[in-house]
Amino acid sequence: MAIAGVLETLEENLDHLAESEQKIARWILTHPEQMLPMTVRDLADASDSSQAAVVRLCRTLAIESYSRLKVLVTADLVRREQEPADGYAELNPDTSFEAQLSSFGRAATDSIQATLARIRPEDLESAAHHLNGARRIFLFGIAASALVAEDIAQKLLRLGYPASAWRDLHMAQVSAALLEPTDVAILVSFSGLTDEVIGLADLVRSRGAFLAAVTQFRPRPRNPLADRADLTLWVSASEPSPRIGATTSVMASLLVGDALMLWLANRDPARALKHLTATDTAVRQHRVPISSKGGRHGV
Repeated sequence: MAIAGVLETLEENLDHLAESEQKIARWILTHPEQMLPMTVRDLADASDSSQAAVVRLCRTLAIESYSRLKVLVTADLVRREQEPADGYAELNPDTSFEAQLSSFGRAATDSIQATLARIRPEDLESAAHHLNGARRIFLFGIAASALVAEDIAQKLLRLGYPASAWRDLHMAQVSAALLEPTDVAILVSFSGLTDEVIGLADLVRSRGAFLAAVTQFRPRPRNPLADRADLTLWVSASEPSPRIGATTSVMASLLVGDALMLWLANRDPARALKHLTATDTAVRQHRVPISSKGGRHGV
């Protein structure tokens, strides 16, 4: 079974790594426990590679240091010990529902933890800088990614940002065609391969607007949406095949949006509180009153 996290990333991208990085990756996948106490030189010698290749592999994986790589491998090994041998599958009539639910819970937890590990404060700060100066904020996603785009737009709006999300592709293209360099576009696509989203990315870039992407971390082969973005907020998630629908990828993508909201709110808490209070007051009148006895008034 593939191991969730950095080891899974190595497995999935092994054939696309440079030859020197492949040697190191194969050695780690074969001897993950032995790698933990090793120095960079030790690993380079053991894998018949070089110290520079070890450093390059960390960069390819978007991991800031070799010590961080070892921390992530350790976390993967702990999770592997806790996982059942048959892994996670949504369609498995020979497995009890309780076991399926437990496996799904582990998969969701792994995706959340892997995504949290890739959230960098400097990326959130860059996003905040551009969002705070934006005349207009445009969001778009297709199918399950549309849910993420709409969730981010709704939360940005509550924090006082001029955000709107589109589901209709033609209206999204019309809106994108009117963007200006002072605007920000956030495009959501877990795979980064959706043709409509990539087309919108090209349109956004032609308008000179700042483009942020919420998409899957994939060092190689390259993620086309990430290649077009000025800033990428990475999502790490694994989904079974066949699958009923997007699950862990949606959770992890929503988490990225929530992390951005937390950063924005705490960057200027006075502004956040002002707008959150105003929006809460605006909708409070639509809430059904509840009596002290637990039922509706008059019931």
